[in-house]
Amino acid sequence: MPTILTVSSWVARGHVGNSATTFPLMRRGLDVVALPTVILAHHPGHKRDVARAETPDLLAMGQDILGSPAPHPVDGVLVGYVAVPPQAMAITGLIAEARAYREGIPMLLDPVSGDGGKLYVDKLIVDEIRANLLPMADVVTPNVTELAALAAPRRIRRAPKLTEDEIVAMARSLGVPTVIVTSAPASAKDRIANIVITDELAVRVETPRLEVHVQGTGDLLAGLILGEIVSGSDIVPAVATASAIVHDLLAVTAKAGSDELALVAGQKAIAEPKGVAEVSML
Repeated sequence: MPTILTVSSWVARGHVGNSATTFPLMRRGLDVVALPTVILAHHPGHKRDVARAETPDLLAMGQDILGSPAPHPVDGVLVGYVAVPPQAMAITGLIAEARAYREGIPMLLDPVSGDGGKLYVDKLIVDEIRANLLPMADVVTPNVTELAALAAPRRIRRAPKLTEDEIVAMARSLGVPTVIVTSAPASAKDRIANIVITDELAVRVETPRLEVHVQGTGDLLAGLILGEIVSGSDIVPAVATASAIVHDLLAVTAKAGSDELALVAGQKAIAEPKGVAEVSML
């Protein structure tokens, strides 16, 4: 059974960050070690001044997770929300330690930092992600705003209007083997797209758009993609499967009328998705 170490936020109520990935990955047959960068009462989208507490020594805690009382190697690392700038450097040390236990394990970076042409974290966090975490990543999953923040900060405000060619060029400039741009331009208004970009290809993966607005879908998608990768899937099928699961879970969430991802009600859709994502070359 593959094991994934997830390093991201944890919310007491709702499903974003580690809370959006732990249960779905387990339902997909993977074990999960969840290390919180910060504990929040709930997603800040519900109320901005949410109670929170950062993890003070992330590296020491991660080292203890991996090495005590005996070595506990993992098969992949998912890095999500960085709560304060110094955590980025701590996480690089943790990734290096995880790779010392098991050489060459993949790291997927979900650079949670903004949307709609605006950052919602300290700019220093983005700078630290770019300088320290990006060079260690095998896969990175920014939305269009986060892509611009990493590749072309001066263009972040026009991020929602970037063309496909601009997105592909920015993605390739990051120097990461695989970039998956989420919530990217789709082929039609009733579709939602993720674009998989490597040096050799650019592929659009689409599912039908659903009129439901909840937080945590990006966290969920990133976790599912890494879960498929460590389970042996190639990157495009991994993104297609993850996209189909997110679509099916959103359908359950919409039916339930929930303001959070309906993970428990939708667990059958997580384990056995019925939806199919459409794949096409750009």
